[in-house]
Amino acid sequence: MGRGRRIGQWQLARSAVVHCGAHRDHSGGDIRRGTVERRFQGESLNKVDGKGRVSIPVKFRRVLQNSDKQYQPGGAPRLYIAYGNPKANYLECLSGDAFDEIDAIIQAEKRGSPVRAALEFLYYSKCDETSVDDTGRLVLSQQAREKIGLEGEALFQGKGDKFHILNAADGASADQDVEAMLEALGQGNDFFDPLSLAGQAGGQDGEG
Repeated sequence: MGRGRRIGQWQLARSAVVHCGAHRDHSGGDIRRGTVERRFQGESLNKVDGKGRVSIPVKFRRVLQNSDKQYQPGGAPRLYIAYGNPKANYLECLSGDAFDEIDAIIQAEKRGSPVRAALEFLYYSKCDETSVDDTGRLVLSQQAREKIGLEGEALFQGKGDKFHILNAADGASADQDVEAMLEALGQGNDFFDPLSLAGQAGGQDGEG
């Protein structure tokens, strides 16, 4: 087999690998088809200035871009910050696509119904539409900051298809609440795995 033919076959094989397997993203990392970052994951403690400006984690910025069908390269991805839930000690932060899903749910509810009225309050009246600038910063409104008593530092917590912003003290308290919940679910079992309860309707409440 001639050298030119071998090179041609090698190039065809390499092309198949690129299209069917791994390829490079713009940051130089390997990405598999279908694994574009769409989950907010991890924690980060970032400083907040007196005007409510705060930088969001770099990995959260990528998820915002990938989770906004209206996003265009060079532009700014949408971000919605809901702060009206009286039971929550955090700001609920939604990507453009996540907010569009909630919007569709609200529109499907009967006008004037209690459920629609509650959702309209939470996601229209008490929700700011904002964006992340080219330096990776966003501006939290005065109402949002007052809601969680935010001063000095903001704790970002990934929650899958959304993320929360808390003040540092409430973040530590939330950790303790989850630890207590896990202890209750485990019922003294040192090797308890929460995944063992996944898929069980109602968890352990249904056991009798």
